[in-house]
Amino acid sequence: MKLLLPSIALVLLSNSARDEIALGYAPADGTVLKRSFEAEAEYHLADLSATIDGEAIGREGELPEDSSSFVERIVVTDTLGAVADGRPTELVRKFDELSQSDASSNGEEEATSSLESALQGRSVRFRWDEEAGRYQASAADDDELDDDVATWLAEDMDLRLVLPAHEVEVGDDWELDPKLYLAFMWPSGLLGFHVEGEEADESSDSFSRQTIERLEGTGTARLEEVRDEDGTRVAVLHVELEVKTGSDSVVPALEHEGEVVRPELTVEVEIERTVEGTILWDLEHGHALSAELTCEASRQQTRSWTMTGEKDGEEVSVDVEESLLYEGTIRYTASIERE
Repeated sequence: MKLLLPSIALVLLSNSARDEIALGYAPADGTVLKRSFEAEAEYHLADLSATIDGEAIGREGELPEDSSSFVERIVVTDTLGAVADGRPTELVRKFDELSQSDASSNGEEEATSSLESALQGRSVRFRWDEEAGRYQASAADDDELDDDVATWLAEDMDLRLVLPAHEVEVGDDWELDPKLYLAFMWPSGLLGFHVEGEEADESSDSFSRQTIERLEGTGTARLEEVRDEDGTRVAVLHVELEVKTGSDSVVPALEHEGEVVRPELTVEVEIERTVEGTILWDLEHGHALSAELTCEASRQQTRSWTMTGEKDGEEVSVDVEESLLYEGTIRYTASIERE
């Protein structure tokens, strides 16, 4: 005899059969994760303009050739001491490889440089401070860790900001905190990169800190599918981000033998980036598995200064502004493996 179920029961059974996915962070205590992050960027000069006292200066001919490229590689090994409430409460990070290289060309001359970090080979402990609501970083080796360096280190290299606040189904999307982009722009925070053999540039540090503090934008993620990869159940997350940030600074006048060679400069930088790509999430072990994103980037740098001189025996001054727009692409890749 067949049983006829009431319509409400059919609805309940239908809902219970929905394939809802719980995307969460839950690696086992003691898990060791090897994380590799790489970024490759190429830029070219897309526009150049200037004004004197607000009046545009006409430009003759084509734009001058001006291009640059950038490669960064960051490899760390994280040992998770404990995990609770969707985050590590303590982990030790060893910086295995920290490298950057730059190249630029004006069509006739090329320049290259390599950058290094004093954190290379060092170990840092991150502890979650419940009262402060943030991680505290400290040395996990025999050397001291400068407080200023520790303040700008970031624990999350697991891309946890991509996670939704509730269970989702394939095809569902949700809003993202645009600060997810910081995990790609500055993996593990500010690592004090500087040209080999030279000291860190304080002005560069200030620029980097401002870009972190001023980052804003929007983002969405979508659960594309759930699939098997090498025996592991993986969620495929499509990510889109629109972010902007920037900085401003004042460069002191340059003097030589009591005379001003170059006046004081005001420098403003505006950065816009459109990011799209895929993050794979390991559903069995509860952490990110890999990421591959492409970024369309623009960087506008505006310099302004006041020039003074004499005309007909009187002191005169003019305000000059020069703006350079660079456009390019950045490719980000990340991989995370259990050891």
